[in-house]
Amino acid sequence: MAVMMAGIFWLAIIFSLTAVGQKIDSESYSSLAGISRTTRSLADDDKLKVTVYYETLCPDSVSFITYQLVPAWGRYRAQMDLKLVPFGKSYIDESNPSRPVYHCQHGRKECTLNILHGCILDKLPFDKAFAVVGCLMQSMRTSFDKCIVLHETAKAEIQECARGNQGAKLYKRFSDETNRVATPLSFVPTIEVNGVYDIFEQDQWLYRFDRTFRQEYGKKFNQTL
Repeated sequence: MAVMMAGIFWLAIIFSLTAVGQKIDSESYSSLAGISRTTRSLADDDKLKVTVYYETLCPDSVSFITYQLVPAWGRYRAQMDLKLVPFGKSYIDESNPSRPVYHCQHGRKECTLNILHGCILDKLPFDKAFAVVGCLMQSMRTSFDKCIVLHETAKAEIQECARGNQGAKLYKRFSDETNRVATPLSFVPTIEVNGVYDIFEQDQWLYRFDRTFRQEYGKKFNQTL
């Protein structure tokens, strides 16, 4: 009987420890999930922060993202804290706050696509969102249906965002962020590094992004990529 009671006692302890462990694991997972949705985390302290302000139907944006940014991201994503702001030289007429009117450099379709990109970036983890955006920017005729195929479960939520108030709120935020750099931007795309926009360095970033990123990373962190 004493042996049986001892066995039950130890089983109770093991069950208790297992339950605690599951609780800790669950809490840790929730915490990590929350961190993954934020713009920056402690792990980003050793990354070079790059913000790209672009337009979805801008030929220069298409060329830069496709031929400069996408390849560099593939090589240096562990060293780059990348942010995309799809607004460019757009303008929001808020003379009637309840019905804002969007004006975009390349027409109404561009405004619609800018908002769609914003919702993609909001609804998917950045790695996945960037892959979808990169796909869309390969050509001005690339379809959302084609590029979202690997993330079908998020498709309806993204479309709902783009059609509704959430997309409008995101676009207003992108407007504020872009206007903080310049109103309007002198050129699209515009690249900001570590929160600093340097008009004299733009050509280096636009046409020699890989080399310029390595140089700036080396200066900041004293490391060679």
